[in-house]
Amino acid sequence: MTRPGPVLSRRRFLTGAAAGGMAGAALLASPRSLLALTSNDLPAPLQRMDGDWQLTFQDDFDDLHRFQQTWDRMRIGGDGHPTMRYPKNVVMREGELDLKLGHQADPKRPFTGGYVRTRTFRQNYGYFECEMRIAREAGVNNAFWLISDRETEGDTHFELDVAEVKYPNIVQVSARRWRPEKKVLAASYRAHIRLDDTFHRYAMLWTRQGFRFYVDDMEVFDAPNDFAHTPALLLLSNAVAPFAGKNDGDVAGAATSIRTVRVFQNTSA
Repeated sequence: MTRPGPVLSRRRFLTGAAAGGMAGAALLASPRSLLALTSNDLPAPLQRMDGDWQLTFQDDFDDLHRFQQTWDRMRIGGDGHPTMRYPKNVVMREGELDLKLGHQADPKRPFTGGYVRTRTFRQNYGYFECEMRIAREAGVNNAFWLISDRETEGDTHFELDVAEVKYPNIVQVSARRWRPEKKVLAASYRAHIRLDDTFHRYAMLWTRQGFRFYVDDMEVFDAPNDFAHTPALLLLSNAVAPFAGKNDGDVAGAATSIRTVRVFQNTSA
């Protein structure tokens, strides 16, 4: 998760979906077979697309043992913000994953937050979706994102921000190449409702040809893909950050909550 880059104009998306390789185990929240999916099980945008879409990853955050096998709780800071993320700030309860916000006695990083990433799951292309309720605090970046795996990325390091959401109703989406040359494709979407009151769906379709970003099943941005072609891991995080707006200095008790994460892949492409 990084500071948002310049917002570019809407770009034409080249139609068609392509699936790529997947590394690591597919960890499912239920024992049902991947082949048991019907069109009604698919997210609404996928129901309107051609292809054989199959569920490759799901976590409903209702099984602590599975969560511990699936995700790493991280101790990590970050660029451009005064927040330190700790494993203790990541709490699973009653079918939700809470990334709790707080404070610490460190003048350089006075805020604390949460951060998790998938242990072994990696996927190249597909549909990536989460249901998230953002923290009811201004100045917080609530994020669902992907980064390329250093073991397989080669010379191209990239980041795909499915959603960086700011209170009360701003969603930033982007595809970023950091190496070898920086490139940013990004847009901002302003919802007509507050996004902290309940859970909302944030999703991205990633294909060989391009990216499509969705908020509550509505497409908000598309862009061509000429750099993201290797497997990526999933990340969930939050941070008090100047690029997320002005905060009031007190975030204690607030949290970013995630109810489910699902990933699909088109096996017919």
